[in-house]
Amino acid sequence: MASSSAVEDEHLTDSDLSDEEAQGQEQRQEELRSITPRPAYSDEELNQLMENVQHMTLLYTLDHRSWQEKTLDMIRRWLLEVHEPLLTIFYEGNTLSACLGAPEVPVVDMTYFLREPNAIFTVDGFHDEVHCGTVHSDVDGCLMHVLDLIYAPVFRNHAAWGENVKQRFGKGLDKFLAFLTGMHYKMSGMAVLYVPHVLIQNDREGVASDRQFLQSLEWIVVYWATQIRTLLNDRTLTVPHDFVTVSDEFEFWQYRYEVLKGLNAQLAQKDVQQIIKLLRKSHSVYSSQLDELIEQADIEMKEAISNIKYLHLLIKPCAEIDEATSPAAVTKCIPRIVHLIRYIWLNSEHYKCRDLITGLFRNLSNQIIRGCMKQVDIGKILSGSPRFGMKMCNMSIDCCETYKGIYKHMSKEHALREPQVGWALDDAIIFNHVDAFVERLTDVVDICESMIVFGRLDENESIAEPQFGGTNGHELEKIAANVERQFMEMLTKLRVSSKDTILNVHRNEWYEQVAEYRRTVQGFQETLQRLISNVFQNVCNVEEEIEALNVTLFYSYRGSLRKIYLRQVSKVWLRFSEEMDVTSLMLRERSKLHESWLPYYVSRALGFKTNLERLTWMRNRLTSSEWLPPVPEAAKVLSKFETLRKEFELEMRKSFKEWQNNCCATSSLNHKLDRYLLTRSKLRRGLLECNIDPSVLDICEEAQHFEQLGFVLPVAVKKLYEQHDNLRLIYSTALEVCLGYNRIMAALSEQERKLFRGLLHACDRKIMPGLCRLTYGDELSESYIEDCALHTSHLQEIVKLHKRTNRHVARYCEKICDTPMLKLKCTGAVAKSVFEEHLADYIKRASSVLRSCYNNIIELIFAVSKEFEPYMAEMSVEWHSYVNSFDDMLSNAFLISARRSLANISAALQRDEKMAAAPILVMESDIKDRRIVFTPDMDAIAALLSGTADRIHNILDQFSRIGQKMKLPKQKLRESFAKMFRKDEECAELLRSINAEIAKEREDIAGYIDTWNAHRAVWETTELEFKKRLRATPMTAGVFEGSIEFYSELADDISFVEAITHIHFVLINQNAIKSSILDWIEKWQALNISMLLEHSSSLIRRIYRYMRQNERKIMTVPRTLKETLAAKLLFERLVEEVPKKQSTFAPMLELFVLLDKYKVKLSDETRDQVSALETAWLDYLKIMIEADEMLDNEGEDFNVRILQHSEKCKIIFKEFQDDIYMKMPTKNEK
Repeated sequence: MASSSAVEDEHLTDSDLSDEEAQGQEQRQEELRSITPRPAYSDEELNQLMENVQHMTLLYTLDHRSWQEKTLDMIRRWLLEVHEPLLTIFYEGNTLSACLGAPEVPVVDMTYFLREPNAIFTVDGFHDEVHCGTVHSDVDGCLMHVLDLIYAPVFRNHAAWGENVKQRFGKGLDKFLAFLTGMHYKMSGMAVLYVPHVLIQNDREGVASDRQFLQSLEWIVVYWATQIRTLLNDRTLTVPHDFVTVSDEFEFWQYRYEVLKGLNAQLAQKDVQQIIKLLRKSHSVYSSQLDELIEQADIEMKEAISNIKYLHLLIKPCAEIDEATSPAAVTKCIPRIVHLIRYIWLNSEHYKCRDLITGLFRNLSNQIIRGCMKQVDIGKILSGSPRFGMKMCNMSIDCCETYKGIYKHMSKEHALREPQVGWALDDAIIFNHVDAFVERLTDVVDICESMIVFGRLDENESIAEPQFGGTNGHELEKIAANVERQFMEMLTKLRVSSKDTILNVHRNEWYEQVAEYRRTVQGFQETLQRLISNVFQNVCNVEEEIEALNVTLFYSYRGSLRKIYLRQVSKVWLRFSEEMDVTSLMLRERSKLHESWLPYYVSRALGFKTNLERLTWMRNRLTSSEWLPPVPEAAKVLSKFETLRKEFELEMRKSFKEWQNNCCATSSLNHKLDRYLLTRSKLRRGLLECNIDPSVLDICEEAQHFEQLGFVLPVAVKKLYEQHDNLRLIYSTALEVCLGYNRIMAALSEQERKLFRGLLHACDRKIMPGLCRLTYGDELSESYIEDCALHTSHLQEIVKLHKRTNRHVARYCEKICDTPMLKLKCTGAVAKSVFEEHLADYIKRASSVLRSCYNNIIELIFAVSKEFEPYMAEMSVEWHSYVNSFDDMLSNAFLISARRSLANISAALQRDEKMAAAPILVMESDIKDRRIVFTPDMDAIAALLSGTADRIHNILDQFSRIGQKMKLPKQKLRESFAKMFRKDEECAELLRSINAEIAKEREDIAGYIDTWNAHRAVWETTELEFKKRLRATPMTAGVFEGSIEFYSELADDISFVEAITHIHFVLINQNAIKSSILDWIEKWQALNISMLLEHSSSLIRRIYRYMRQNERKIMTVPRTLKETLAAKLLFERLVEEVPKKQSTFAPMLELFVLLDKYKVKLSDETRDQVSALETAWLDYLKIMIEADEMLDNEGEDFNVRILQHSEKCKIIFKEFQDDIYMKMPTKNEK
């Protein structure tokens, strides 16, 4: 705490004081600080003061072990630093702390010590010198005590007030404190009587006769009576939850006993008894009422003690209900509790009333309901645990029903044992909540079933999303998904809004919610009923029905849908029965028919076998589907299946007997094998056929099938069947040889057979033993089979090579035809260098493709010639014809490629009058050396396009004829490809067309030049000629502006000319020529402006020079008569020139206006001269006027001076004459 001097010091700064004043101020501050007292405690006194503080500290959980050195240091510091007024001691968490001032953290309670400013404590007077107190969280209570014990006495003993004022104020203060005390403790569940502190102290004689004092006491007693009466009438049991249980009633009577005990204790206190005695002594009318209430409070307390004693018997058994781990364990506690309630009924003084016993049983029902509610976790159930919910709800329902059964049974037993008391209780009140709770549990079970059926929520198994087959399957899945989505929305709504109301029987809003839920679920049920009907309308067989039943199985968990599901299960069994009938009828109808790939008897036996296996598989599917619910039709259908199975097995044995009799009718089966392997075809010349008896293979195949079916074969058939593998091998080998040979012969034409004559003869020699010596009953040599297969396969490979060569050569020739040697790949017009680059690049790639095709053709023909080389002498003519045919094909391919190349160039150059030009080359026009030039010129373009024939000739000249490569005789060789190209008329016609287009382009270019020559004067005129032509004009503003406008319009016309133009197949870039012409125009414009500026500047300088010279001349004062005459003549001439000179101003100014129009920058001198021209000319005219006046004045002065001079001359002449006359000698003097 800062001292007053320190506070004053804070208002002064160094800037407010001088050095001396500051030094004096510091000295005064030191003196003031030295005045602050410093305690001089000895160690023993300081320790005693600290112990006093510790002893005076009162906190709720204070322990002497909580004192720490840090806390003691803070107490020591407060004792020594006397400027600190406040010390607080409190618990910060679990640590005892102290601080100077108020604590900065929340506290439950604290003890404070307050000193006077700068007070120094003494050991003996510490308790009187310090202000100490304890403040806790009950702020209202603390303030109330302070008001009652400190301020109220001060107000009552205030001497400045009169007695009437004091009485009225004291009465109002008592009312306020009584009301405040009652409300404060009522919120804590207590009834505290307010006793004014001043009444306790007012123990004097004659108080009983003080009427005002007695009235104050009576008012307080009336308030006490109201408090006691309210307390005694408060018998209502209120709990924070909705279910009042036995434990709650026991706690209520405990609470009532404590409150009544506290009230009786207050009434027995000395101060209260003193007030009661004063009222009795004064014969107050309120004393009797208070005595009755005191007596009634004593009776009520005895009743509370009795009820607590008997209700305590039920606490432990009822606690077992709350501690039960499942609803099933609750039922074990019920009989004992019923017995105890009956005991209370018979022995309690106050619980003999049937209403109270009914209330106890109702509380027991609530206790059981609350115990079951703890087990039934609605939040967990609605979050996806329906199985848990169904289990716990069913257990709770069983618990409630068991409770009712136990109650009814025990009530009858007790009523029989003590008929005088009986058991006349209102069961409806007792089981009202139980019945409502069971109904709510039933609703929860229904919701759990709906969660499984509609929401596929099952914690024990994963229910897959329903997937239906058929064309409508997707729509059906959408319906099921929509039902599931809507149900999940409803479930979410229940989980959010109804979780706390479902099992709370006191919340009636659940009835509206469950009604809405049932309406919604009813809609879901109707939708799913239609869905199930639609699913089974589209199924076609048993398998699909079983799949549909499996998909819709979880729908059957709901009772309303289970009937429909069971109906569909019955239909499945009936469909299986129909399937058996249809199968049996079908087999009987096709008994005379059989499959084309199976023998008759085998077909019949296999038909019965396969259908029996199919039906057996269906039966197994149905019987193995354990999830299918049992239906009455199942047993009948299974019995029918067993009968049908026996019938099918009998038919199979019958077919085997008939086949056995048929195949064994022949005398000897082995004679069927005495036949040659191969024979020449009688229908198709040159082909081979397999010579086996077809019945042998049929008998073996049938024997194989019947053996697989489990039948025993006859001996003769078994011998033949034992050779089945060998026969199949021989047959397959012979068949392979026949097929290979026939395939070769069928692939060759008559001409090709001549080419293959030598190879065919060699193959015939290898096959010959199978035609005339070997039979199917002989043991064949593997070497013969391999040799035949080798020769036929080798010959077949040669034929394949020949055919492949023909196809590939034709394909390569087609590729050559499709590959032009020249092709314009550029998109749009390009420069000549780019065109040449693209053309060279394409020629390179095309040449590479042509070379690749040519080399492949040569390689293929070489491969064929290598195979024919051993037999070349027999087939030389055919071979030469074969090679030349390919040579001609290749020549035609090259010619077609060349024609296409020239056609591409010609098509690119040719124009179509109906379409816009499509240029391919870019040409740039420009003006150089005063003439129009092109880059590149037309000669270069013509040379480029005309050279296409030479390029094609060079490409073709690289390839030799196939005959030369195959070294055919010279007389069989053809001309080279290049010569064939030069002789081809179609190629020549295309070349002529190209040259004609080039000539047409030259004509168009000449016309283009003529178009630009219309402006040739722009670039052919020289600067000297331009100046000469302009100076030959009047050089007025109109002349200059006309010239400028002419060139501006010409520049605009040139600018609007398109940057590019199409001249047939050439795109001309006109930017250069436009730029050159615009440069010339800009040059002439600049020269025009320059001459305009020069001319106008020259004119105005001439005028200013004229004015300056004449001003100087005219203002010169004449000295002589001659000068005067000359000045007058000059003045007259200048006056005559004024109109002429003034008439030149307007044309000259027009020149400057024109310069300003075209933003021509003038020199500062010229600009000043133009702006000051009018002023300068007016000044000039003024000078002329002044000169006129000067000349007039000078004339008059001249005349005067002449007269004066004449007079003077006369005098001089007279004097001279007189002098002469006087001095002149006379004749007399002679």
